Amino acid sequence: MYDISTIIGNVISMIVWPILFGSVTIMFIYSGIMFATAAGDPSKITSAKKALFFALVGLLVGVIAFSIPTIFSGILGT
Repeated sequence: MYDISTIIGNVISMIVWPILFGSVTIMFIYSGIMFATAAGDPSKITSAKKALFFALVGLLVGVIAFSIPTIFSGILGT
Protein backbone atom coordinates (compact mmCIF):
# COMPACT_ATOMS: atom_id res chain seq x y z
CA MET A 1 0.00 0.00 0.00
CA TYR A 2 1.04 3.54 -0.65
CA ASP A 3 0.66 6.21 1.97
CA ILE A 4 -0.97 9.53 1.20
CA SER A 5 2.30 11.47 0.99
CA THR A 6 3.63 9.11 -1.69
CA ILE A 7 0.42 9.44 -3.71
CA ILE A 8 0.45 13.24 -3.46
CA GLY A 9 4.13 13.33 -4.42
CA ASN A 10 3.43 11.18 -7.48
CA VAL A 11 0.50 13.37 -8.54
CA ILE A 12 2.60 16.51 -8.18
CA SER A 13 5.53 15.11 -10.13
CA MET A 14 3.45 13.55 -12.92
CA ILE A 15 0.64 16.10 -13.36
CA VAL A 16 1.19 19.46 -11.68
CA TRP A 17 4.85 20.10 -12.62
CA PRO A 18 4.32 19.43 -16.34
CA ILE A 19 1.26 21.69 -16.38
CA LEU A 20 3.19 24.47 -14.61
CA PHE A 21 6.21 24.30 -16.88
CA GLY A 22 4.07 23.84 -19.99
CA SER A 23 2.02 26.93 -19.24
CA VAL A 24 5.13 28.98 -18.42
CA THR A 25 6.74 27.83 -21.68
CA ILE A 26 3.65 28.85 -23.62
CA MET A 27 3.68 32.27 -21.95
CA PHE A 28 7.38 32.73 -22.81
CA ILE A 29 6.67 31.87 -26.43
CA TYR A 30 3.63 34.14 -26.47
CA SER A 31 5.57 37.09 -25.06
CA GLY A 32 8.38 36.44 -27.56
CA ILE A 33 5.88 36.55 -30.41
CA MET A 34 4.45 39.75 -28.96
CA PHE A 35 7.96 41.30 -28.91
CA ALA A 36 8.66 40.14 -32.47
CA THR A 37 5.40 41.54 -33.85
CA ALA A 38 5.46 44.81 -31.89
CA ALA A 39 7.21 46.64 -34.75
CA GLY A 40 8.39 49.37 -32.43
CA ASP A 41 4.94 50.21 -31.04
CA PRO A 42 5.52 51.21 -27.39
CA SER A 43 2.14 49.95 -26.17
CA LYS A 44 2.70 46.51 -27.73
CA ILE A 45 6.20 46.34 -26.26
CA THR A 46 4.77 47.22 -22.85
CA SER A 47 2.19 44.44 -23.21
CA ALA A 48 4.92 41.98 -24.17
CA LYS A 49 7.02 43.01 -21.16
CA LYS A 50 4.02 42.51 -18.88
CA ALA A 51 3.39 39.05 -20.33
CA LEU A 52 7.03 38.09 -19.79
CA PHE A 53 6.99 39.50 -16.26
CA PHE A 54 3.85 37.55 -15.32
CA ALA A 55 5.30 34.36 -16.82
CA LEU A 56 8.38 34.78 -14.62
CA VAL A 57 6.25 35.58 -11.57
CA GLY A 58 4.11 32.50 -12.23
CA LEU A 59 7.20 30.31 -12.47
CA LEU A 60 8.63 31.77 -9.27
CA VAL A 61 5.36 31.37 -7.35
CA GLY A 62 4.99 27.79 -8.56
CA VAL A 63 8.52 26.80 -7.57
CA ILE A 64 8.22 28.49 -4.18
CA ALA A 65 4.80 26.90 -3.54
CA PHE A 66 6.15 23.43 -4.21
CA SER A 67 9.34 24.09 -2.20
CA ILE A 68 7.68 25.31 0.99
CA PRO A 69 6.73 21.84 2.33
CA THR A 70 10.26 20.56 1.71
CA ILE A 71 11.80 23.57 3.42
CA PHE A 72 9.55 23.27 6.46
CA SER A 73 10.06 19.52 6.80
CA GLY A 74 13.82 20.11 6.65
CA ILE A 75 13.61 22.80 9.32
CA LEU A 76 11.34 20.74 11.55
CA GLY A 77 13.33 17.55 10.97
CA THR A 78 10.36 15.47 9.86
